[in-house]
Amino acid sequence: MGRVRCLALTLLVACTPSPRMVLSPSQDVRIGTVTLGLSNVHALFGRHVVLVDTGSPGESQQLEEGLAELGVKPGEITCAVVTHGHSDHAGNARWLQQHGVKIIAGSGDLWRTIRGEHGKLTSTSFFAQLLKITIPSHYAPFWADVRVRDRYDLNACGVDGEVIALSGHTQGSLVVLVSGGKVALVGDLFRGGALAGYVHPWSPKEHFYQDDIPLVHRRIHELLARGVEWFVLGHGGPSSRADVAREFE
Repeated sequence: MGRVRCLALTLLVACTPSPRMVLSPSQDVRIGTVTLGLSNVHALFGRHVVLVDTGSPGESQQLEEGLAELGVKPGEITCAVVTHGHSDHAGNARWLQQHGVKIIAGSGDLWRTIRGEHGKLTSTSFFAQLLKITIPSHYAPFWADVRVRDRYDLNACGVDGEVIALSGHTQGSLVVLVSGGKVALVGDLFRGGALAGYVHPWSPKEHFYQDDIPLVHRRIHELLARGVEWFVLGHGGPSSRADVAREFE
């Protein structure tokens, strides 16, 4: 079963085995995290429940169990945002879709999602090159219900926030902004910690794979310029504004 953690936005603390939810700074959205084998899945609790990412193929049972610990059943989820079309984030999108969940994905990654194809991974280190063998190359293909070219208002899904297209990690990468733009769920714009996020998970690091590193760094600075205070990550995290600014100055 995936480890379940939650996001404390005013103080970084680990959750007890029974997850507890912590209000975001604007107290309009609560964020819970299910950590699966390769990545995080985040649950946004507003008027309804929205997921950010879906885990790797074959992890639907672990995801369902982790969500249950947060008090969520798949049928209670209105939408799921797939931050990009890599298998460890898009792997259970079709399963959720079959449970009636509206899937939101970036139009730039449409070729990946309709084929269920991970695509080329451009490594940023020798370790990342070795790590490729652990990442599934294919997943159940799906046709996203919403394909984002620019932005999408998450109020349509019952959460006060928006989805914006921010290419860099992949052409179709998305970022979710909540709490008046103070909290950004950034997928794989960067990662947290060492050893795939299990050591110092809040410490921001270059991701193992990036399509366009200079563009990714510009995207990070764009989010800082927007006033983002907390970055919620696909691997490890969360990371504070100060730590992100220091790492990518």
